[in-house]
Amino acid sequence: MEQIPVFRSFIAGEALAARIIADYGFDAPVRCKLFSKLIRTQDNDHYSVAVGGKKYVARVYQQGDPLGREESDYQFEMEWLLFLAEKGQPVTYPIKRKDGRYLGALLAPEGIRYYTLLTFAEGKPMALDNPEHFFIVGATMAKMHMVSNTFKSNAHRTPMDLSFLVDKPVERMRRVWKEDDDREDDLDTIITAVTEAKAEILNLINNESTSGDSWGVIGGDFHQGNAFMTDGDELAFFNFDWCGYGWRSYDIAAFLSNSNLIHRDPELSEAFFSGYYSERPLSSNEHAAISPFLTIRRAWLTAYFTMNEGIAGYTFIASAWIRDD
Repeated sequence: MEQIPVFRSFIAGEALAARIIADYGFDAPVRCKLFSKLIRTQDNDHYSVAVGGKKYVARVYQQGDPLGREESDYQFEMEWLLFLAEKGQPVTYPIKRKDGRYLGALLAPEGIRYYTLLTFAEGKPMALDNPEHFFIVGATMAKMHMVSNTFKSNAHRTPMDLSFLVDKPVERMRRVWKEDDDREDDLDTIITAVTEAKAEILNLINNESTSGDSWGVIGGDFHQGNAFMTDGDELAFFNFDWCGYGWRSYDIAAFLSNSNLIHRDPELSEAFFSGYYSERPLSSNEHAAISPFLTIRRAWLTAYFTMNEGIAGYTFIASAWIRDD
């Protein structure tokens, strides 16, 4: 009987535990349990890993073809996290394997899937009603931007330029929605808005007020769900799947969008920006770019959810996008 292709598989925890023992040299038993939200078919899979009295997180990346990623893209992420940890930044970072590497490969039904073992982030998601938390997050993001100016890697990572953020997402939306008459008006609205936002960004990045470090390595997807705080307000960032070279203003816009900060108490956004400015003041250009980047971020997310099949699809995202505007 011919094996039918599989779009998305989930690795059995017991099988992954056995691989972790072999690859990292841990003594058995190792407990490994999937804790990803299965509805989020666009996300990677994460497993809680217990080795003796220590806790880790195993990340199994989704198969790379839909995202256009190769091993070197994941290697870039590993190198950046190790760099940040060495610089004293509060991030989870990969654990070294027996072979000296930080990335392993699994032959899943849909193809090669890379995986890594990461340190565990203590605490719980930052409180969205706590100005002190927003100040800490803002200051820490700025520090990460600053120290990353000296980061170097030979590994390839797709940059978050306007082709990545606008051109390819628009192309994807056109391709997926072209036969959906019910979404024609939605598509026109989104494309008009994001095209205008792109023109604003082009004007800002090409004028005389552009700052030297407005472009550099960024997290790409900071939000309250990957910013954990302990009871003592110690911060830990994790989940850097969208890291890479990009505009620092886009990083800020992504956080504002993800946390819905614009629609919350102004005191919270003031606390976030006070924290950021305490470490890295934004140029006038960078500050002006945040608004068009908010539009670009929302359009990018809409297109991202058209990338894969799954329970969560573009119809839900597009409807929310239009309604909020």
